[in-house]
Amino acid sequence: MCSRFSLVEERDFLTARLGVSAVSLANYRPRYNIAPRQEHFIVRTEYENRKLLRAKWGLLCTPGKQGREQYSINARTESVEIRPTFAEAFTQRRCVIPASGFYEWAGPSYARQPYWIHRRDADLLLFAGLYANEADDNGMPASFTILTCAANQTLATIHDRMPVILSDRDADDWMNPLEKAPLSLKQLLIPAPEALLVVQPASLLVNSVKNEGPELLASRGIKQQLSFKF
Repeated sequence: MCSRFSLVEERDFLTARLGVSAVSLANYRPRYNIAPRQEHFIVRTEYENRKLLRAKWGLLCTPGKQGREQYSINARTESVEIRPTFAEAFTQRRCVIPASGFYEWAGPSYARQPYWIHRRDADLLLFAGLYANEADDNGMPASFTILTCAANQTLATIHDRMPVILSDRDADDWMNPLEKAPLSLKQLLIPAPEALLVVQPASLLVNSVKNEGPELLASRGIKQQLSFKF
């Protein structure tokens, strides 16, 4: 599962790294605590060029009990192509969500410790995603979900799921609107290599979606950086 993530790089770095125009990132600001139903942006391919699209985190599902709206922030790779909520987007609207890292929690319910998980080389993470609902006349943004797969051994001690993290080449293949073969697409949706990620204790401040800032990435009294190896 992925229920919180961060994107804290400088605008110029993101422009070059994602291959998008500087104008499209004019309103960008670093975020340390991106939560479901908050606005972010996604990357998609349009006429062989990468484009940014403003979007809210969470795809609208079939209304639940009492007609309340329900949103899916994650989609399981094992069934994504057959689930009614995701099937059309899997075929037609695939995207990438850039992130610096993501959070998971471990420990007993009364003392849950958050961890910030990021690349060992500090490069950008590219999550595989799906999006829907182009912005309408009222300015409501599109929405997106993050695909998850079984956790690799680095994360398995914390959680049994992890977001699908794509390489640059795989990200281009994933976003290619001409690719329609489910088998080819699903071959991209695998756990990240064991050595790619580092697990670092984070501050309890991240527990509240109201909190923002670099202090969320540091756990007071815990100085070590955890890199699980098996």
